[in-house]
Amino acid sequence: MQRKSFTLVTAVAVAAFLAPGAGAATTDTSESQESQTSQTSAPTESKPAASGAVADGPLALRGAAAAAYRLPADVERVWRASYPDGTTQTRYQQVVNGAEVLGGQVTVFRNAAGETTSVVGAHFRGLEPTNSVRLSGADARAKAVRTVGERGTRSSTLRLDPRDGRLYYEVETQRFAHRWIQWIDATSGEIDNTYDAVAEGEGVGVKGDRKTIDTTQANGVWQLLSADGRQKTYDAKNGTTLPGDVMTDADNVWDLQLPGSPSPSQPPGVDAHYYANVVDDFYGDIFSRNSIDDAGMQIISTVHFDVGYCNAFWNGEQMTYGDGDGTACLPLSGGLDVVSHELTHGVTEFTSGLIYENESGALNEAFSDMMGNTAEFYADRNGLDPAAEPDWLIGEDVIPAGVYGGAEAGFRNMGDPRADGDPDHYSELYTGPRDNGGVHSNSGIPNHAYYLAVNGGRNAGCDNVASSGHRHATDCSVQVKGIGLDRTQQIFYKGFTSLTEYANMCDARSATMAVSGRSKKTINAAWAAVGVKAGCAPGIPPPPPCVSDANAQIPFESPHPYGNNGDCTWTYDNGQAGFRFHFDLLETEATYDYVYVYDANGNQLARYDGPHPLGQTSPCITTQVGSVRLTTDPAVIDQGFRVDAVQPC
Repeated sequence: MQRKSFTLVTAVAVAAFLAPGAGAATTDTSESQESQTSQTSAPTESKPAASGAVADGPLALRGAAAAAYRLPADVERVWRASYPDGTTQTRYQQVVNGAEVLGGQVTVFRNAAGETTSVVGAHFRGLEPTNSVRLSGADARAKAVRTVGERGTRSSTLRLDPRDGRLYYEVETQRFAHRWIQWIDATSGEIDNTYDAVAEGEGVGVKGDRKTIDTTQANGVWQLLSADGRQKTYDAKNGTTLPGDVMTDADNVWDLQLPGSPSPSQPPGVDAHYYANVVDDFYGDIFSRNSIDDAGMQIISTVHFDVGYCNAFWNGEQMTYGDGDGTACLPLSGGLDVVSHELTHGVTEFTSGLIYENESGALNEAFSDMMGNTAEFYADRNGLDPAAEPDWLIGEDVIPAGVYGGAEAGFRNMGDPRADGDPDHYSELYTGPRDNGGVHSNSGIPNHAYYLAVNGGRNAGCDNVASSGHRHATDCSVQVKGIGLDRTQQIFYKGFTSLTEYANMCDARSATMAVSGRSKKTINAAWAAVGVKAGCAPGIPPPPPCVSDANAQIPFESPHPYGNNGDCTWTYDNGQAGFRFHFDLLETEATYDYVYVYDANGNQLARYDGPHPLGQTSPCITTQVGSVRLTTDPAVIDQGFRVDAVQPC
């Protein structure tokens, strides 16, 4: 991309880095013939299969196995990116009977001669739907309203679950600082899964350095809109409505500062605007990527979100930054790694689509951390952030030391994850329900693999001095020979943007190995040092929190324990009116998770939460059909319920 011209020198307080001179990526819109031959199924590095075989299951191929790969007939191209050396990266989505297959994505790398060099992803052979589509997309969107409300914009996509062949709609509701994702059965309309996919990052800091920013003038005032329309920055005015109002100034000297930096203080807006430009150019120069979506997307930022809000997030459409509370954090747009982190969530949105929970969510967070810190080093090389030094901390410019318990500033440490209480080895993986399954904490594992690939050495937990005495003996014999940042960033970028949406850390290892080229020994050792090794199990979609049953038979029950983000209904036909459900188990998290009883007309007869004694019976159901519904929130689980009998009434 062309080097951008900046028009204003302004006083500002934040850290940023990234080179303004960036080469634009190209997106190929033409169709091409696939000339590959055959290959066999394999989760890691595979050998070519016999002629005529078609890939099935996880894929991470390179060399002869990749060259022998045949693209299945039931995939559709989603996007294609081109690199300066002539390499192309093409993403395909498996589609069966008009439904996108969950986790069925294949990414193919080809060299300038058109030869396939790497294949990453998963394909599921012989899929057939086990249910029919009775709901329209509009019906599914209407169903979603009952759990997240009517506000916001809503979209739906027909999906197919490869585990059981069920067709469902994935409904996304974008509202303020939330991005609700719901899976709605295409036959029954039951909501089988609900989670908030807002990708959060943390960090703030105002350094008081002076920056040059790109602005435009309209109707006699200056606004934070770049001359090419590429970046636009808004002020939420300490409210929660997004995007807010575009930030403006009368004389193009953006130096208004109020104590605590509330709206209309200008430094947070200047930082968000400047760093968005830096990160945009970083992606263009290093990865030949043309904005977040690789198609020139406008980059929108909002500052002054809420009051005392000590966080930042990407909501699927834009970046948003709080002002902080002045103690635990400064305005979050003040950290270049924070801005790059949030923008990278957008890159993930348009490439791998990593689902924001459990291991896939941890990979989502880790990729944002990797690119956040990599952008700092790039900015340092190009003199774009003189007031800050590149390092392996996250959010150090906006989070004071001690806030998260570590001796250093910031909230994550890629060089020593345990310094902030995060795992540095897969044996320490957090598997509980908090934080969407530990997406922020577990990011420490792939983060540390990236750090070791760049710098070399052993796992930080193998040293008594590191991590305030934290030590483990596992895999301490693994010594990594670092290959430097330039090679590592390319390998992890290509690998992570090729992952399937439900990838786990084993898949991330396989993907980076597939594109590692002559650096495969270092990449293998880096993952081994954090406990992710050859022969590991690739990811599959996790079991749903519960499954509805439209034809329940006595006895029927929830999982024990049930999962988070659940909304399931069991419908029972008694054959005649007048009966009660008898529960021999009824335990949920009090005031958060509920069991409801309804009659055939949808009238709510009872609502239970917390523990109940054995032998609980429902009110009398005066219709022939009754139902039991379980709803669960994002955290804390319990044993659920079991209906072992019905009683006449």
